[in-house]
Amino acid sequence: MKKTYNWGIMGPGFIADKVLPSFAKAEGARVLAVGSNTPGKAGAFAGKWKIPRAYENYEALVNDPDVDIIYITTPNAFHLDHARLAMEHGKNVLCEKPFALNAKAAEEMKVCAEKQGVFLMEAMWTRFMPAVIKIKEWVDQGVIGEVHQVVSDFSYDHPYDPGYHLYDPKAGGGTLLDGGIYPLSFAGYIYGECPREYFGYANLKNGVDVRDSVVLRFSQGQMASFICGADTASPWCSMIYGSKGCIRVPSFFAASGFEMEHYESGKKQCVSMPFEGLGYQFELCEVMNCIDQGKKESSRMPLAESVTYMKVMDALRQSWGVVYPGESRRAGVENGYFKTAD
Repeated sequence: MKKTYNWGIMGPGFIADKVLPSFAKAEGARVLAVGSNTPGKAGAFAGKWKIPRAYENYEALVNDPDVDIIYITTPNAFHLDHARLAMEHGKNVLCEKPFALNAKAAEEMKVCAEKQGVFLMEAMWTRFMPAVIKIKEWVDQGVIGEVHQVVSDFSYDHPYDPGYHLYDPKAGGGTLLDGGIYPLSFAGYIYGECPREYFGYANLKNGVDVRDSVVLRFSQGQMASFICGADTASPWCSMIYGSKGCIRVPSFFAASGFEMEHYESGKKQCVSMPFEGLGYQFELCEVMNCIDQGKKESSRMPLAESVTYMKVMDALRQSWGVVYPGESRRAGVENGYFKTAD
Protein backbone atom coordinates (compact mmCIF):
# COMPACT_ATOMS: atom_id res chain seq x y z
CA MET A 1 0.00 0.00 0.00
CA LYS A 2 1.39 3.40 -0.98
CA LYS A 3 2.41 5.68 1.86
CA THR A 4 0.29 8.77 2.49
CA TYR A 5 2.16 12.07 2.65
CA ASN A 6 0.71 15.00 4.54
CA TRP A 7 1.07 18.29 2.69
CA GLY A 8 0.99 21.80 4.06
CA ILE A 9 0.14 24.79 1.87
CA MET A 10 2.17 27.93 2.54
CA GLY A 11 0.42 30.87 0.91
CA PRO A 12 -3.29 30.22 0.17
CA GLY A 13 -3.68 32.44 -2.87
CA PHE A 14 -4.46 32.19 -6.58
CA ILE A 15 -1.95 29.43 -7.41
CA ALA A 16 -2.87 27.30 -4.41
CA ASP A 17 -6.53 27.60 -5.39
CA LYS A 18 -5.71 26.24 -8.87
CA VAL A 19 -3.56 23.37 -7.62
CA LEU A 20 -5.71 22.09 -4.73
CA PRO A 21 -8.08 19.93 -6.87
CA SER A 22 -5.07 18.04 -8.25
CA PHE A 23 -4.13 16.68 -4.82
CA ALA A 24 -7.18 14.40 -4.97
CA LYS A 25 -5.78 12.95 -8.21
CA ALA A 26 -2.28 12.31 -6.79
CA GLU A 27 -2.17 8.92 -5.09
CA GLY A 28 -0.78 9.17 -1.58
CA ALA A 29 -1.29 12.93 -1.23
CA ARG A 30 -3.32 14.45 1.59
CA VAL A 31 -3.57 18.18 2.26
CA LEU A 32 -3.46 18.32 6.05
CA ALA A 33 -2.74 21.97 6.77
CA VAL A 34 -2.57 25.49 5.38
CA GLY A 35 -0.81 28.54 6.76
CA SER A 36 -0.95 32.26 6.06
CA ASN A 37 0.42 35.40 7.69
CA THR A 38 -2.75 37.26 6.68
CA PRO A 39 -5.38 37.02 9.46
CA GLY A 40 -8.35 34.90 8.50
CA LYS A 41 -6.99 33.80 5.14
CA ALA A 42 -5.86 30.32 6.18
CA GLY A 43 -9.17 29.63 7.90
CA ALA A 44 -11.18 30.71 4.88
CA PHE A 45 -9.05 28.59 2.55
CA ALA A 46 -9.27 25.59 4.86
CA GLY A 47 -13.04 25.94 4.99
CA LYS A 48 -13.33 26.15 1.22
CA TRP A 49 -11.20 23.05 0.59
CA LYS A 50 -12.05 21.12 3.79
CA ILE A 51 -8.46 21.17 5.04
CA PRO A 52 -8.27 19.90 8.66
CA ARG A 53 -5.76 22.40 10.07
CA ALA A 54 -5.38 26.15 9.52
CA TYR A 55 -2.54 28.22 10.95
CA GLU A 56 -2.43 32.00 11.26
CA ASN A 57 1.34 32.15 10.63
CA TYR A 58 3.96 30.18 8.75
CA GLU A 59 5.95 29.26 11.86
CA ALA A 60 2.99 27.34 13.25
CA LEU A 61 2.59 25.51 9.94
CA VAL A 62 6.19 24.32 9.76
CA ASN A 63 6.09 23.31 13.43
CA ASP A 64 3.25 20.86 12.79
CA PRO A 65 4.98 17.48 13.31
CA ASP A 66 2.49 15.69 11.06
CA VAL A 67 3.26 17.73 7.94
CA ASP A 68 5.73 15.98 5.62
CA ILE A 69 5.89 18.34 2.63
CA ILE A 70 5.39 22.09 2.31
CA TYR A 71 4.13 23.51 -0.98
CA ILE A 72 5.21 27.16 -1.24
CA THR A 73 2.98 29.41 -3.36
CA THR A 74 3.91 32.81 -1.95
CA PRO A 75 5.21 35.70 -4.15
CA ASN A 76 8.64 35.29 -5.75
CA ALA A 77 10.42 37.67 -3.38
CA PHE A 78 9.62 35.44 -0.39
CA HIS A 79 10.55 32.02 -1.75
CA LEU A 80 13.99 31.95 -0.12
CA ASP A 81 12.78 32.94 3.35
CA HIS A 82 9.80 30.62 3.27
CA ALA A 83 11.66 27.64 1.81
CA ARG A 84 14.46 28.07 4.32
CA LEU A 85 11.96 28.28 7.18
CA ALA A 86 10.34 25.03 6.09
CA MET A 87 13.59 23.17 5.42
CA GLU A 88 15.17 24.25 8.72
CA HIS A 89 12.19 22.60 10.40
CA GLY A 90 12.88 19.36 8.56
CA LYS A 91 10.19 19.71 5.90
CA ASN A 92 10.50 18.61 2.29
CA VAL A 93 9.63 21.45 -0.08
CA LEU A 94 7.96 21.94 -3.44
CA CYS A 95 8.48 25.60 -4.36
CA GLU A 96 6.37 27.29 -7.00
CA LYS A 97 8.11 28.65 -10.09
CA PRO A 98 10.15 30.74 -10.51
CA PHE A 99 12.35 28.91 -8.03
CA ALA A 100 13.53 32.13 -6.36
CA LEU A 101 13.86 35.87 -6.82
CA ASN A 102 17.37 35.57 -8.24
CA ALA A 103 20.29 33.15 -8.58
CA LYS A 104 21.81 34.07 -5.23
CA ALA A 105 18.58 33.16 -3.45
CA ALA A 106 18.24 29.98 -5.53
CA GLU A 107 21.74 28.85 -4.60
CA GLU A 108 21.03 29.52 -0.92
CA MET A 109 17.91 27.36 -1.15
CA LYS A 110 19.88 24.55 -2.76
CA VAL A 111 22.59 24.71 -0.10
CA CYS A 112 20.00 24.75 2.68
CA ALA A 113 18.30 21.63 1.31
CA GLU A 114 21.64 19.82 1.14
CA LYS A 115 22.54 20.88 4.68
CA GLN A 116 19.17 19.85 6.13
CA GLY A 117 19.00 16.63 4.12
CA VAL A 118 15.51 17.30 2.79
CA PHE A 119 13.91 17.13 -0.65
CA LEU A 120 13.57 20.35 -2.66
CA MET A 121 12.17 20.93 -6.16
CA GLU A 122 10.94 23.78 -8.32
CA ALA A 123 7.29 23.30 -9.26
CA MET A 124 7.87 23.28 -13.01
CA TRP A 125 4.80 21.15 -13.74
CA THR A 126 5.42 21.20 -17.51
CA ARG A 127 8.24 18.67 -17.21
CA PHE A 128 5.98 16.05 -15.68
CA MET A 129 3.16 16.16 -18.23
CA PRO A 130 2.92 12.79 -20.04
CA ALA A 131 2.75 14.51 -23.45
CA VAL A 132 5.88 16.55 -22.75
CA ILE A 133 7.73 13.44 -21.58
CA LYS A 134 6.70 11.68 -24.80
CA ILE A 135 7.89 14.63 -26.90
CA LYS A 136 11.27 14.48 -25.18
CA GLU A 137 11.48 10.74 -25.88
CA TRP A 138 10.75 11.30 -29.58
CA VAL A 139 13.30 14.09 -29.80
CA ASP A 140 15.97 11.93 -28.15
CA GLN A 141 15.11 9.05 -30.50
CA GLY A 142 15.64 11.29 -33.53
CA VAL A 143 12.05 11.01 -34.77
CA ILE A 144 12.26 14.54 -36.25
CA GLY A 145 16.02 14.41 -36.84
CA GLU A 146 18.38 16.87 -35.23
CA VAL A 147 16.52 19.65 -33.47
CA HIS A 148 17.77 23.08 -34.46
CA GLN A 149 15.13 25.51 -33.22
CA VAL A 150 12.46 25.80 -30.51
CA VAL A 151 10.08 28.77 -30.78
CA SER A 152 7.53 29.45 -28.04
CA ASP A 153 5.12 32.08 -26.82
CA PHE A 154 3.59 32.60 -23.41
CA SER A 155 1.67 35.85 -23.14
CA TYR A 156 -1.55 36.88 -21.48
CA ASP A 157 -3.55 40.07 -21.12
CA HIS A 158 -3.63 41.07 -17.46
CA PRO A 159 -5.04 44.50 -16.54
CA TYR A 160 -2.39 46.81 -15.18
CA ASP A 161 -2.48 47.13 -11.40
CA PRO A 162 0.67 48.45 -9.68
CA GLY A 163 -0.41 46.72 -6.46
CA TYR A 164 -0.66 43.29 -8.08
CA HIS A 165 2.42 41.11 -7.63
CA LEU A 166 3.01 40.81 -11.40
CA TYR A 167 3.57 44.58 -11.64
CA ASP A 168 5.23 45.06 -8.25
CA PRO A 169 9.06 45.11 -8.06
CA LYS A 170 8.93 44.49 -4.30
CA ALA A 171 7.16 41.18 -4.94
CA GLY A 172 9.64 40.14 -7.66
CA GLY A 173 7.25 41.00 -10.47
CA GLY A 174 7.73 41.03 -14.22
CA THR A 175 6.64 38.74 -16.99
CA LEU A 176 10.04 37.04 -17.41
CA LEU A 177 9.89 35.45 -13.97
CA ASP A 178 6.13 34.97 -14.05
CA GLY A 179 5.73 33.50 -17.54
CA GLY A 180 9.07 33.50 -19.37
CA ILE A 181 10.40 30.77 -17.13
CA TYR A 182 8.05 28.34 -18.94
CA PRO A 183 9.51 28.64 -22.48
CA LEU A 184 13.02 29.03 -21.07
CA SER A 185 12.79 25.81 -19.09
CA PHE A 186 10.93 24.03 -21.92
CA ALA A 187 13.70 24.74 -24.43
CA GLY A 188 16.32 23.57 -21.96
CA TYR A 189 14.38 20.36 -21.35
CA ILE A 190 14.06 19.63 -25.08
CA TYR A 191 17.78 20.16 -25.68
CA GLY A 192 18.84 18.48 -22.45
CA GLU A 193 20.98 21.40 -21.33
CA CYS A 194 20.86 25.02 -20.26
CA PRO A 195 21.57 27.77 -22.83
CA ARG A 196 25.14 29.02 -23.26
CA GLU A 197 24.35 32.40 -24.84
CA TYR A 198 21.31 34.65 -24.61
CA PHE A 199 20.03 38.14 -25.17
CA GLY A 200 16.71 39.90 -25.23
CA TYR A 201 14.63 43.04 -25.25
CA ALA A 202 11.87 44.19 -22.94
CA ASN A 203 9.27 46.90 -22.45
CA LEU A 204 9.03 48.14 -18.86
CA LYS A 205 6.28 49.54 -16.68
CA ASN A 206 6.50 50.41 -12.99
CA GLY A 207 10.06 49.07 -12.91
CA VAL A 208 9.26 45.57 -14.19
CA ASP A 209 9.18 43.97 -17.64
CA VAL A 210 5.73 43.64 -19.21
CA ARG A 211 6.74 42.32 -22.66
CA ASP A 212 9.91 40.38 -23.51
CA SER A 213 11.56 38.88 -26.58
CA VAL A 214 14.47 36.51 -25.90
CA VAL A 215 16.89 34.46 -28.02
CA LEU A 216 18.89 31.51 -26.66
CA ARG A 217 21.84 29.60 -28.11
CA PHE A 218 22.93 26.18 -26.90
CA SER A 219 26.25 24.29 -26.92
CA GLN A 220 25.97 22.81 -30.43
CA GLY A 221 24.59 25.95 -32.03
CA GLN A 222 20.93 25.00 -31.51
CA MET A 223 18.64 27.97 -31.07
CA ALA A 224 15.50 28.83 -29.15
CA SER A 225 13.45 31.98 -28.93
CA PHE A 226 10.38 33.06 -27.06
CA ILE A 227 8.10 35.96 -26.35
CA CYS A 228 6.26 36.54 -23.12
CA GLY A 229 4.09 39.38 -21.97
CA ALA A 230 1.35 40.59 -19.68
CA ASP A 231 -0.18 43.14 -22.04
CA THR A 232 -1.32 41.00 -25.01
CA ALA A 233 -2.59 37.42 -25.15
CA SER A 234 -0.97 34.75 -27.35
CA PRO A 235 -1.82 31.13 -28.33
CA TRP A 236 0.67 29.58 -25.82
CA CYS A 237 2.21 27.37 -28.49
CA SER A 238 5.67 25.90 -28.99
CA MET A 239 7.20 24.72 -32.28
CA ILE A 240 10.12 22.29 -32.29
CA TYR A 241 11.94 22.26 -35.64
CA GLY A 242 14.13 19.29 -36.58
CA SER A 243 16.03 18.31 -39.73
CA LYS A 244 13.40 15.68 -40.63
CA GLY A 245 10.22 17.11 -39.18
CA CYS A 246 8.61 19.38 -36.65
CA ILE A 247 6.41 19.12 -33.59
CA ARG A 248 3.72 21.63 -32.71
CA VAL A 249 2.74 21.73 -29.04
CA PRO A 250 -0.43 23.66 -28.18
CA SER A 251 -0.46 24.98 -24.61
CA PHE A 252 3.05 23.56 -24.26
CA PHE A 253 3.34 24.40 -20.56
CA ALA A 254 0.41 22.04 -19.79
CA ALA A 255 0.31 19.96 -22.96
CA SER A 256 -2.35 17.28 -23.38
CA GLY A 257 -1.13 16.35 -26.85
CA PHE A 258 0.94 17.44 -29.85
CA GLU A 259 1.17 17.26 -33.64
CA MET A 260 4.16 15.87 -35.54
CA GLU A 261 4.84 16.42 -39.25
CA HIS A 262 7.48 14.52 -41.22
CA TYR A 263 8.91 16.68 -44.03
CA GLU A 264 9.80 14.03 -46.64
CA SER A 265 6.65 11.94 -46.44
CA GLY A 266 4.33 14.79 -45.56
CA LYS A 267 2.84 12.51 -42.93
CA LYS A 268 1.15 14.21 -39.99
CA GLN A 269 0.46 12.51 -36.70
CA CYS A 270 -1.68 13.84 -33.87
CA VAL A 271 -0.98 12.46 -30.41
CA SER A 272 -3.57 12.94 -27.68
CA MET A 273 -2.63 12.31 -24.05
CA PRO A 274 -5.46 13.80 -21.98
CA PHE A 275 -5.47 13.94 -18.21
CA GLU A 276 -7.87 14.80 -15.43
CA GLY A 277 -8.14 18.38 -14.25
CA LEU A 278 -5.31 20.85 -14.83
CA GLY A 279 -2.51 18.29 -14.51
CA TYR A 280 -0.65 19.41 -11.40
CA GLN A 281 -0.95 15.88 -10.01
CA PHE A 282 2.06 14.74 -12.03
CA GLU A 283 4.52 17.05 -10.26
CA LEU A 284 2.95 16.16 -6.90
CA CYS A 285 3.50 12.47 -7.64
CA GLU A 286 7.10 13.18 -8.67
CA VAL A 287 7.81 14.74 -5.28
CA MET A 288 6.33 11.82 -3.36
CA ASN A 289 7.98 9.19 -5.57
CA CYS A 290 11.37 10.82 -5.13
CA ILE A 291 10.95 10.92 -1.35
CA ASP A 292 9.84 7.26 -1.41
CA GLN A 293 13.12 6.44 -3.16
CA GLY A 294 15.23 8.46 -0.74
CA LYS A 295 16.08 11.12 -3.33
CA LYS A 296 16.73 14.72 -2.30
CA GLU A 297 16.01 16.18 -5.73
CA SER A 298 14.34 15.22 -9.00
CA SER A 299 16.42 14.12 -11.97
CA ARG A 300 13.73 15.58 -14.25
CA MET A 301 13.95 19.02 -12.59
CA PRO A 302 17.41 19.17 -10.96
CA LEU A 303 18.26 21.96 -8.54
CA ALA A 304 21.34 22.94 -10.55
CA GLU A 305 19.10 23.69 -13.53
CA SER A 306 16.78 25.81 -11.43
CA VAL A 307 19.77 27.83 -10.24
CA THR A 308 21.13 28.24 -13.78
CA TYR A 309 17.80 29.46 -15.16
CA MET A 310 17.73 32.07 -12.42
CA LYS A 311 21.21 33.20 -13.56
CA VAL A 312 19.94 33.55 -17.12
CA MET A 313 16.93 35.57 -15.99
CA ASP A 314 19.07 37.69 -13.65
CA ALA A 315 21.31 38.74 -16.53
CA LEU A 316 18.45 39.42 -18.92
CA ARG A 317 16.32 41.52 -16.61
CA GLN A 318 19.27 43.47 -15.25
CA SER A 319 20.26 44.36 -18.81
CA TRP A 320 16.75 45.79 -19.14
CA GLY A 321 17.08 47.76 -15.93
CA VAL A 322 14.80 45.52 -13.88
CA VAL A 323 16.53 45.49 -10.50
CA TYR A 324 14.61 44.36 -7.45
CA PRO A 325 14.88 46.01 -4.01
CA GLY A 326 18.02 44.80 -2.24
CA GLU A 327 19.83 43.93 -5.48
CA SER A 328 22.68 45.91 -7.01
CA ARG A 329 23.00 46.23 -10.75
CA ARG A 330 25.83 44.15 -12.17
CA ALA A 331 28.55 45.80 -14.18
CA GLY A 332 28.76 44.96 -17.87
CA VAL A 333 25.14 44.01 -18.43
CA GLU A 334 24.17 47.03 -20.50
CA ASN A 335 24.61 45.41 -23.92
CA GLY A 336 22.16 42.64 -23.10
CA TYR A 337 24.28 39.79 -24.55
CA PHE A 338 25.65 37.07 -22.28
CA LYS A 339 27.57 33.83 -22.27
CA THR A 340 27.39 31.38 -19.39
CA ALA A 341 30.62 30.23 -17.79
CA ASP A 342 31.79 26.79 -18.89
